[in-house]
Amino acid sequence: MTMTKIADIIHGWLGWCPNADMAKVTKSGDAGPGFYRATPTAKSPGPSGADSSGKPWEGKYEHTQLGTIIIGAVTTAIAVILASMYLFVAVWVTLLVLGIMVFVIAICSTLTVTVQDGTLRIRFGPVGLIRKSWPLAEIDTVTTVTNNWYYGWGVRWTPHGRLYNVSGSRAVEVRLFSGKKFRIGTDEPDELCRAIRQACTAIGSGSGGRGFCN
Repeated sequence: MTMTKIADIIHGWLGWCPNADMAKVTKSGDAGPGFYRATPTAKSPGPSGADSSGKPWEGKYEHTQLGTIIIGAVTTAIAVILASMYLFVAVWVTLLVLGIMVFVIAICSTLTVTVQDGTLRIRFGPVGLIRKSWPLAEIDTVTTVTNNWYYGWGVRWTPHGRLYNVSGSRAVEVRLFSGKKFRIGTDEPDELCRAIRQACTAIGSGSGGRGFCN
């Protein structure tokens, strides 16, 4: 009885056969009989954190924080200026101040942080005139921190390096291998800290895992 017959009998009894993914016995010239693996129905999974092709999984983190106090204060100022222009004769100083207020809203009303493609990026406002990026390979550690209230908002210099912030006191402090530090203000510091660490681990460079999230 040939091996194919045995396989057919086992398949009929059990509904399954250990060699079901094999092709039937074939002969070619003087070559002896043998099994030739048919096209598999599914690829073996790659290593942990990889897809079926073995390529490391690369996620994306993106979050936009609103500068609520900045937006509220500037919007109020704009409303007052517009009211004064309606009630009184507009002068060039009034128009200049109005232009400044609109400019502040355009560049400082939000802060968007993105972790993708091996890079940590920040962008102020919907216009994105102020932006900055750092390769993840340069990041040594990341830590969640709380800023002193007097550090303020915008782009500020602090004893802990430059601060990029539009609202609140929570931030993530990033230390580079060069020794430089900076802070990114955010209303979800744990998520940002975790995203940077996972991205550093995924690309296999930096030591994002040596940092910690409080």
